[in-house]
Amino acid sequence: MPRVVLISPYPDITAFGVRALSSYLRAAGVATRLIFLPDPLGDALTDAPERYPAEVLEALVPLCADATLVGVSLMTNYADNAVQITRALRGSIAAPVLWGGVHPTIRPEECLEVADMVCVGDGEEALLDVVRAVAAGRSVAEVPNIWSRRPDGSLARNPVRPLAADLDALPPPDWSHEDHCIWVAGEGIVALTPSVTERFLAGGTVSRLLGRVGYQTMTGRGCPHRCAYCVNDAIKSLYGAKGYLRWRSVPHVMAELAAARAAMPFIGYVWISDDAFFARPLENIREFCREYKARINLPFTCLGSPATISREKMDALVDAGMVYMQMGVQTGSPRIQALFNRQAMGNDRMLAAMAIVNAYKDRMLPPSYDFILDTPYETLDDRLESVRFIAKIPKPFRLQPFSLVLYPGTKLAAMAAADGLLADERRDVYTKSYTMRRPDYVNFLILLAKGGRFPSRLLALCATGPVARVLSARALSPLWRLAFAVAGPAKRLLKKLLGRGS
Repeated sequence: MPRVVLISPYPDITAFGVRALSSYLRAAGVATRLIFLPDPLGDALTDAPERYPAEVLEALVPLCADATLVGVSLMTNYADNAVQITRALRGSIAAPVLWGGVHPTIRPEECLEVADMVCVGDGEEALLDVVRAVAAGRSVAEVPNIWSRRPDGSLARNPVRPLAADLDALPPPDWSHEDHCIWVAGEGIVALTPSVTERFLAGGTVSRLLGRVGYQTMTGRGCPHRCAYCVNDAIKSLYGAKGYLRWRSVPHVMAELAAARAAMPFIGYVWISDDAFFARPLENIREFCREYKARINLPFTCLGSPATISREKMDALVDAGMVYMQMGVQTGSPRIQALFNRQAMGNDRMLAAMAIVNAYKDRMLPPSYDFILDTPYETLDDRLESVRFIAKIPKPFRLQPFSLVLYPGTKLAAMAAADGLLADERRDVYTKSYTMRRPDYVNFLILLAKGGRFPSRLLALCATGPVARVLSARALSPLWRLAFAVAGPAKRLLKKLLGRGS
């Protein structure tokens, strides 16, 4: 029987992609081994290309020795991990190494400088075809979705096959714990047992917020929007927008959740991580809620966009157990909204959606609103418009501010590169974390407003032009660097003193 070893470098062991691939291959009679190598630095990326200690890579080699094929999943900011893993395996095992995921989809030629082959786009059918070809000693040069290097050095660039329209035909992700391994610092690569899974899942951001262990899933694939900073837009361009957004049926999702609860009774809530769960039609959401309440009946969280939130959907979801939600705002500047291709979700529409969410504040935790900071096209006035917009948000709320990363393949990255604003991709993309916010006055205001408790009138006053221009002066830059440097430790100390943990 052929065997595929699938390796995930992500800090989050949910790793939906490799788990979905494992289930699909197992259903087709292919043995799989999942190896989780959580990046030791997590989201705190650095320019150091060596992510793993030598002993971890030495322990990895024998776990791949019996593989027909090794697959590594990666996003752009985990490319260094994939390089280190692949080079450690090169020459030590006979199996070829295939890279898949977002980054190989966008930059296949670059990835083939290290990997033996790459998967462009969805991987289930393509990976099965590759395994069968490799096991039979056949070439993969004609397999759709697969790029590879021919013996003469030329590239086999194959088109993508049509997207799987029926997601119910795909099995749910593999949480079986059968032949699953994980690197645990200080322990080496060990068996990923349910108790180890519980420990890792309990450390997730939302799990810590809710005080429960979360199970993360996706009920569909794709996104209805085409935001200029998002790789979803690039992937839509690869396939064509029509048919890109697809949903699993309600019974299919419920079967997965029921099985997950039976296998992992420590699950205390469900995290639905679809890019825009609220984009499901109203009647479908009502069906989901009826079945969820009857069969699963756990608290759950999800993501929504301002264009898809309605009172009717909120009624159904909160009644079924939704206790927390996250919504993308990104900017309060109409000019930057147009740059992001989000002008259909302007300030009035966002405030209307927030008012709907706020009506349920007595039955939910404060919602989180995402903002994108450090956009190279922003002026000071654009940034102040975002702060003044924050001052209008109904309380309670939380902010999740992210520093913009210009991911390859996005319209915004192409624009910035053409305009000379992306001179060093390695520094500004590959090794930049979205947590690395620029330490300046405006970002400090957003940091102050992050918990939703900062007085709104004072925030709006601090964001007026005259005040901001004085406090944003270059001469005061050292002050804001110091403020950011002490803000994190001070906050952790305060929480500890208040008995809320670190």
